[in-house]
Amino acid sequence: MRHLISLLFFAVICPTGAYAEPISFRCDGQYFREPQPYFMTFDIEKRHFVFERAGGNIIPGEIASVSDELLDLSLRGVGGRILLSFERKRNLMRWPGMPAGELGRFEMHHICTAVVGRTVLSMFYKDEQFDPKRRDPLDAFSLSCPGNTGLYFITMDRVTKSVVVETEHFSGVISGDITGVSDGIIKFSFGRGPSDQHDALWDEGKRSLTLIGATQVKECTVTEPRSIMVGYERRWGQ
Repeated sequence: MRHLISLLFFAVICPTGAYAEPISFRCDGQYFREPQPYFMTFDIEKRHFVFERAGGNIIPGEIASVSDELLDLSLRGVGGRILLSFERKRNLMRWPGMPAGELGRFEMHHICTAVVGRTVLSMFYKDEQFDPKRRDPLDAFSLSCPGNTGLYFITMDRVTKSVVVETEHFSGVISGDITGVSDGIIKFSFGRGPSDQHDALWDEGKRSLTLIGATQVKECTVTEPRSIMVGYERRWGQ
């Protein structure tokens, strides 16, 4: 909560300043007059951003130009680019209109609000229907753990019970669930499907991760929840 308050305070008093780290906004979009909010996360320094639409898809884009007033954005689309802009002082997203006729569409303006930074929990996915709020960080943290050829990362949220595992070298993302919490020990499972499930224990006191069945114990480092922007180049290219 303190982090959110500081984010909102920063957005109000410093609308023209450069953001030192990725910052996220929730925008009040609509689809056929029905509310359909979406998220935008900007990394001003690297000129990257990601768009999370209501269905859960994450689409990368580039920040074409930066001024105190405006961010000009280029969102990747099928067969081309969509150009849009974000008014920094008003926190307003502008989607372009189209000429009259068959392609006629009014320019769209969506009011946006600064929110807690979007994390890799945005990549949480289940085959069955689930509450999309499980992607929202509420009480989240990440683990950095040594693998066979490099580090892998686990991000989990105690409230939503969501788990996202980033495999070594960003070769894949696997979703999971916290199945129990007792005396500082978090039990969780993750896998690529019903036939590929793995159980693990995270001991918060000992800072140790145990992979059940593999009899592996890893000493991991606890960090802030990993941003959705982490590994942008490796996931989506430049």
